[in-house]
Amino acid sequence: MKNKFIRSSAIIFLLILVNSLFVERYLVRYPVYEIESNKIPKSFDGYRIAVLSDLHYGFLVPEFWIEHTLHSINEQNPDLIVGIGDYVKKRNFDQELINVWKLLGILKAKDGEFFVNGNHDHWANHKLSLKLLEESGKSARNRIVFINKGNDQIAIAGLGDFWEDHIPIDGILKGSSQKDFKIVLAHNPDSSNSFHSEKVDLFITGHTHGGQVRIPFLNKSPVLPVQDKNFDIGIKKSKYNELVFISAGVGWSIIPVRFYCPVEVPIIVLRSK
Repeated sequence: MKNKFIRSSAIIFLLILVNSLFVERYLVRYPVYEIESNKIPKSFDGYRIAVLSDLHYGFLVPEFWIEHTLHSINEQNPDLIVGIGDYVKKRNFDQELINVWKLLGILKAKDGEFFVNGNHDHWANHKLSLKLLEESGKSARNRIVFINKGNDQIAIAGLGDFWEDHIPIDGILKGSSQKDFKIVLAHNPDSSNSFHSEKVDLFITGHTHGGQVRIPFLNKSPVLPVQDKNFDIGIKKSKYNELVFISAGVGWSIIPVRFYCPVEVPIIVLRSK
């Protein structure tokens, strides 16, 4: 009986290990989240936004797999693709930044692609990460852009990284009106709690990796690299009662495992109320 228990335990442990090291880390999901608001114009009802976060190109996140993942994102036929930062893993390493920005050029959406940087991009090389972002022609950092459909529009604004490149929210949103549905791209969800008086309808963020390891049944993670521990994964509320979406992302940090927290490229669908 004891030997049978040991064998069964060993098999279960092995299955969990294989799942955590290979299945949940490499089998990308595309979960759909619907965001409903009476500020979303009817012409934008059903608008699809693909969210690429925390790619962490580097060790155990090889180039061929990234290429496959980026092409798969295109196959989701999104209207817009947003990149939320941490495209690389290493500190003080230029080549990863140069390589990953060549790969990010694969992404194509109907209305374009917009990116902001994360803390790892700055840790790799602060100046180079900003240079490559701007040279891509897809930077949303410190600016606001409008997506138009006829006479209707929604606003997309981008922040710098909360830790390494903090940019006040209000200054970026000055060009928008109260009637615009305003989306703010920010790597770290803690940015949503930074002071601002302009109303934000939706923050799209990453950084947490969903905790990478989550406790089943309790559906929570013991480790989250954020100040506000409410910000783990999915749709949350900031201290200003604004919607904050947090993606579990694609790559890994600290340890190369995921448990009860598979990699994902979420699809946010806007719904007119």
